[in-house]
Amino acid sequence: MFPSLITPGVKPRPALVVSADRFHRDLPDVIVCPISSQPRYYRRPGRGDSPLRDWQAVGLRYPSTVRISKLLAVDRRIVRKGLGMLSSQDLAKVDTGLQQALGLD
Repeated sequence: MFPSLITPGVKPRPALVVSADRFHRDLPDVIVCPISSQPRYYRRPGRGDSPLRDWQAVGLRYPSTVRISKLLAVDRRIVRKGLGMLSSQDLAKVDTGLQQALGLD
């Protein structure tokens, strides 16, 4: 799911929630990967970057990249409604990237 993160005084930013509902149900935070529209991450992704092939279908305005290497926990109160769902192909790439980053592969 793609929410926008809302922080007072800062422009909303898209992110991918990667924690399971059952995991963060009783916690104040959710675990997310930020999403960047910076061209350098899309054109030349580094280790920990997953460019989204179907970025337009999700509702993003520009080619975008999930920054797996920037995984973070955020207070659920700053998470705004979801923009959409990843395509199965993009989700599989992010899943593989998370497994590699966390040593679960």
